[in-house]
Amino acid sequence: MNTSVDKVTAAVTVTVLRLDGDLDASSYEQLIEAGRKAVDAGAHHVLVDLRKVPFMGSSGLVAFHTIALLLAGEVPPDLEGGWNAHHAMQRSVEAGTQTHLQLLGPAPSVRKALERTGMSRFIPIHEDEAAAIAAFA
Repeated sequence: MNTSVDKVTAAVTVTVLRLDGDLDASSYEQLIEAGRKAVDAGAHHVLVDLRKVPFMGSSGLVAFHTIALLLAGEVPPDLEGGWNAHHAMQRSVEAGTQTHLQLLGPAPSVRKALERTGMSRFIPIHEDEAAAIAAFA
């Protein structure tokens, strides 16, 4: 998976992580690292562009959850903890929607995974980039 980073300034500055390729067990840590670098550089709002992601495994969900926690100033669960990371994710989903991380243009199969796991209730999903950027305001 390739990742590029853009910054878009609108009502607020949004860091856009543009992904190209599968988001799975071999690449999710790359996304987490890109999110961590964005947060360390001062990002408060991150949009993950999924328009070029044909497949996402469950590890992609862990990556999104980790980035959301980093943006909220929380300590993410230990990725080596296996199912503990998934259980922590479920607790966050049950807590409701957060607004610092949003997703753009997931493929139908990726959207289905987000909906089935409840992540679509935790992370807003958009189909239009301008609308996604505006939603951070």
